[in-house]
Amino acid sequence: MGEKELVKEFRTRLTDLLGEPLMVEDPLVTTAQAALLLEVPPQRVAGLIRAGHLPARSRAHRRLLLSDVVRSGLDDWMSVAEAGAVLGLGQTGVRRLIAAGLLTAHGKELPLRRDDVDVLARLREGWLTVWSAATALEADVDEVQRMLRTGQLTHTCDVARPVYRHEVAAVLARRLPAALEA
Repeated sequence: MGEKELVKEFRTRLTDLLGEPLMVEDPLVTTAQAALLLEVPPQRVAGLIRAGHLPARSRAHRRLLLSDVVRSGLDDWMSVAEAGAVLGLGQTGVRRLIAAGLLTAHGKELPLRRDDVDVLARLREGWLTVWSAATALEADVDEVQRMLRTGQLTHTCDVARPVYRHEVAAVLARRLPAALEA
């Protein structure tokens, strides 16, 4: 749905919500009204305002232009807890990913871009724990850690999943001809 259609839909929903026609092209709405229009909790709208991701036209009462609400992309941002749910980690694990540079935080509240978290979640599917890599390589954990230290395997910077699956496959492929010759 394009922005014009979305504005029209929101205007219709706001008119129904208020019970009277809108007299201006781009009305000011409250955070509660914005939350109802976007079908999100009011705390999410308030958090985006505090984080600077959604411009409030009146700070005292947190009034927002309807056009800003439409363009805000509220679903573009998520909290550390929400990112943890997507990544299958706790908040501490997400903060470790931020500290490692795998995610970029943009402020304190709702600091993470949904797209960044989704990309990292897809990438992490191709990463292994040290234990999984050791099992695949038929080696012990110490051997995998040595391979990470010496550069035979590249560290992903994710302490929970530090090994790239494709590199483990490459090591196995190099071992196969040697095993056939023996």
